[in-house]
This record gives sequence, C-alpha cells and structure tokens, in this order.
Amino acid sequence: MNRAVVIYGPPGSGKGTQAELLARTLGLIHFDTGRFMENAVHSPQADKDPILKRERKLFDSGKLCTPTWALRITREAVRNIARSGSGVVFSGSPRTEFEAFGSKSQKGLIHLLEDLYGKENITVIRLKVSERSSLKRNSSRLICSICGLPILAQSKQKQCAFCAGPMQKRIFDNLELIKVRLKEYEDRTFPILRGVKKMKIRILEINGEPLPYKVFREIQKKLR
Repeated sequence: MNRAVVIYGPPGSGKGTQAELLARTLGLIHFDTGRFMENAVHSPQADKDPILKRERKLFDSGKLCTPTWALRITREAVRNIARSGSGVVFSGSPRTEFEAFGSKSQKGLIHLLEDLYGKENITVIRLKVSERSSLKRNSSRLICSICGLPILAQSKQKQCAFCAGPMQKRIFDNLELIKVRLKEYEDRTFPILRGVKKMKIRILEINGEPLPYKVFREIQKKLR
C-alpha cells in the first residue's frame, strides 16, 4: 500500500506493537528506528567506529541519538522502502524537530515522506498514555533475547510465544532511564506534532491505555 504512517507516544505507549499490527494488516514495512539503532550501536563493529561508540553512549543513557546521524539512517531506509513499492510505518521516528523537518540544507523525514508518498497519504498517530502507565509498562517489560518480540507487562510467560527463546530485560528499561526517556520525549519529540499540524497532515489521537488489540481496533476505525 502506498502509505506512510508515523506513530508517536511516550515510552511504553505501544508504538512498536501498533506499528507491527499495521504492517501485517496493511502490507506496510515496519521500520523500527529504536531497534535499528540499538542493533547498530551494540554491533561488533561499534567498538571500532568512533561515531557508533558516541551514539552507543547516548543510547544507553536514555538520551536521543545525534539528530544528523538518526536522520541519515532513516532517510536512507525510507528511500529504499519506497523504491521497493511498499508503504512504511515508523514507530517513534523522527524523534527530533531537526529529524522531522530538517534545515535549509537538509530535507527532514516528514518532507521526504511527502515527496515519496504524497501529503494525503501520510498519517500521524499519537498514542496517549499516562506517565504512571509508561513507568509501569517499561520497568516490567521483557523481550525475547532471540527474536526481540516483547511480552506484555501483565503476562506471566516465561519464554517467547514465537520462537520459545528466553526472555530478558532491555538495558534501558529501568526507572531512572525511563524518566530520562520520558523527559526526552516531552522536550524533543512531542513538539514535532505542532509542526505536523501546521503542515495540515492528518493526526489521529488514540487512547493507548487499553489492551493492544483494543487500541488497534480504534486505530483501524479512525484510519478508515
């Protein structure tokens, strides 16, 4: 489908889950920027690459990675996806106003999506959850150590339902780092929504507190 969807929300709001559900039902490619960056900065090559070492330090502290670096890798990814004829869904990216709107010398990701897919085919989804929910979900979340799929905070699963791999906690899912990430979202990511609104791009506001399938039903209803 020739469509671009960008999902925003604080840590633990379910961005990745909803992006994956949209990808599977609408035939989109889910570009998980956070996971892509995590894999890059913790790859074996990162120990020899000064840029990746710099980004790893930021990533592991809960702060956002350098906007110029983040914009470069996301632009390259979305161009490749568009060339394949596929639509794309982003979970939490672009993360800063520079990444979203760029500068006089560099085109931001939102403008690139406009060029590739057309403004009428871009939808921004804002998942709304309380700070309390964000802290609770993130501090108790586990992911599969093999395939990376998450387990819901309220689940009592001991192993991954997909590959049966052992579960583990992400390095930045502790209370102190979650608070840093929440502050980064409020200060650096949330303001993007104002710029998107000025561009007259459609924004859907969705309550992210219910169970994921209920949230997804609401997204489907509003996308229609």
